[in-house]
Amino acid sequence: MEIGTIQKTIKLFKETLEGLHADIALLKLEGLAIMVHKAMTVHARYFHTPEHIFSLSDASNPIQALAALYHDIVYYQVDEGFIPEIQTLIGPYVREEGGQLFLTAHVDPADTAFARTLEVFAFEPGQQLVPLGGQNEFLSALTLNESLEGIVSAQDLLKATICIEATIPFRGINAQGESPADVLERRLSTINAHHHYGMPVEEIAQTVEMAVALSNRDVASFAEEDTALFLDGTWRLLPETNPSLRLKGIYTIRSYRQALQNMAGFLNFLNPDVIFNRYRDTPPIETYAEMVRLAHQNVHTAREYLNIKLLTAAILEALAKLTGGDAPMALFMGDIATGDTDYARIEDFLPLPSPAGMEDDDSPIFRLLAYGRASASSFDMSNSPLALFIYRHLGSENSKHMLELAKSMFDGQLAPETFLNKLPTSLIVPIVTACAVMATTRSVALRRYLAHKMPVVESAA
Repeated sequence: MEIGTIQKTIKLFKETLEGLHADIALLKLEGLAIMVHKAMTVHARYFHTPEHIFSLSDASNPIQALAALYHDIVYYQVDEGFIPEIQTLIGPYVREEGGQLFLTAHVDPADTAFARTLEVFAFEPGQQLVPLGGQNEFLSALTLNESLEGIVSAQDLLKATICIEATIPFRGINAQGESPADVLERRLSTINAHHHYGMPVEEIAQTVEMAVALSNRDVASFAEEDTALFLDGTWRLLPETNPSLRLKGIYTIRSYRQALQNMAGFLNFLNPDVIFNRYRDTPPIETYAEMVRLAHQNVHTAREYLNIKLLTAAILEALAKLTGGDAPMALFMGDIATGDTDYARIEDFLPLPSPAGMEDDDSPIFRLLAYGRASASSFDMSNSPLALFIYRHLGSENSKHMLELAKSMFDGQLAPETFLNKLPTSLIVPIVTACAVMATTRSVALRRYLAHKMPVVESAA
């Protein structure tokens, strides 16, 4: 029988601390485990959840497991602050000013937990914390050190902190030609010498190898052989970073488009070569090369997939602007099926596709649109019938061209009607007709647009 996530978190915590020979009262252990569980289950968490911890943890490697338990405990911008237990632990070290976080400028020399975290991350007292510059990883590591100081040995806490620092993602070679792992090795060597830990060179190297292995598991979805599984993780991230998508059934077309646009912007910026880390023979060169190859493949396919989804949202957004303004996505698209309940959807009113579409029915994008990601999300179906309808009509190259026009519309440089008029009549007429069926309050305005675009169609009706 499967145990619940609280019990599973307590069990993992207990086995991890036993593996580190840490002496802790059971109620103290319970409190720490519940703090981790509570932080990872706040309402905004969809990807960085207890299940993510469990996927990274192996109690047979207690240092890695300890780092996994804490590495995402703080996600400040998503959680909109700290849960009370974490606020009590690390609140004295952080101040908010103008919406930005800063570290305290005052460091008590006797506060070894804070000093240790600063040293590993090479942060300075008083500095501003930046979300993409290790903010959450630092604060998570600080929570680890403050909550376990005096329970876990200083050397083990140092190693776990090194592992958490390694999970700062997407860093390449620095100006000195060092990889993130090289920087950690140098930093750990300096800390070891300064504090007289007595760690031999090989132990330092093993610690860095352990940190690299954890960092790679943290982003392992990029090396999924099935892009549909990779996109599952991407879609779970969307509501974490776009609060409007958590409002099931009432998020608007524009907010959905902005969420896709933000993710597309990130993936277009992301260099797949910096996703995974390597140090010495961790991972082996053949394994590493395959991970990088799959990362390139997944990122490339995800970019194309997001672009066609973004173009689909742009068409709906343009129609909404023309007929009364932004509206809930469900007004135009219909509700997503839940349980045994099916709802009328826009695709129910689209014509069947012609036998010969613009694109190969066996292409990766076609399969993703037709058959879907590995699972549905709370705000989006797994498959994408409307996007598939558009993709079959336009093909890849024409879709890219239309997306560029859509971006001009997003920026206010192109009127919605001008954008829509650039689309083939054979595509836009069925979509507008289907929207008129779904969005009954916009039917008159939608049919007025059709009459303006194709008077023959209106008169024939």
